[in-house]
Amino acid sequence: MDSDRRRHERYDNEHLILNVARPGIRGILSLNPTAECMNFSLAGMQFGTEEKLKVGERVVLDIGVDDVQLKELSGEIRSCKAQDDGMFCYSVRFCFNEKRMQKPDIRLSLLKIEDKLRMLTAYPDK
Repeated sequence: MDSDRRRHERYDNEHLILNVARPGIRGILSLNPTAECMNFSLAGMQFGTEEKLKVGERVVLDIGVDDVQLKELSGEIRSCKAQDDGMFCYSVRFCFNEKRMQKPDIRLSLLKIEDKLRMLTAYPDK
């Protein structure tokens, strides 16, 4: 995981919209956790929520910044840290080994999101 940190810049920005769900029928029948993005990179992201999820559990993510939106990205919970305020911080890695996640438009949209977050970080008043 340390090698990913060196390859991909991480962005901490409140402009990223995030929705988290469980895949399949379980996601349809249960309430989706309310989540707040803590940071984003091309390899994955971290988010905080009050919902208890399991390490290794698959999640479906909808993310977006401004006009760039990605729906139903596959991710896997890689780690969990309990916070003092009752929240949990989860690290999620995007599942690029899945065929659907290998589409060029997904990678392009992730790059666009990264670019928008970079610009919002560098020029916060714009």
